[in-house]
Amino acid sequence: MIKLIPMNEKDFQKYLEWSVKNYADEKIKSGNWSPNVAMERSEQELKRLLPNGLQTTNNYLFSAMEGKANVGMIWIAKRSDDGVNDFIWIYDIVVDPEERGKGYGYEIMKALETKAKELQVSTVKLHVFGHNTTAIALYKKMGYSITNMVMEKRL
Repeated sequence: MIKLIPMNEKDFQKYLEWSVKNYADEKIKSGNWSPNVAMERSEQELKRLLPNGLQTTNNYLFSAMEGKANVGMIWIAKRSDDGVNDFIWIYDIVVDPEERGKGYGYEIMKALETKAKELQVSTVKLHVFGHNTTAIALYKKMGYSITNMVMEKRL
């Protein structure tokens, strides 16, 4: 059973280093950013979203623990579009590569639902890159629905 525990500073720094490159790679793969600006834009975006690191207001970064083993992480934020109806936004969910295929993604998402209730929020939202078919399948399995879709055709 997965438990979400607040991420420590050491794991946060490790995550940031990995995340900058991973986010840049995903934006390149999706066609949103060119390779020559992706790393810089990724760094800027993470600094904008987490200006105070782990202490950034309404942001929660958790290590996903299976017993004493860290098998992944999730970064969420409590947000509101209208100042009244709060929701949880999932910025990132990662299962360590050697732990994939074991159901941990599903378990992390279920543990997140418990955290959302603790934060008195009843809606969870996320963005998923169109090429991430594994994540899309997981989210559909868990009852998430498409609320927006961006499509393109390269000529």
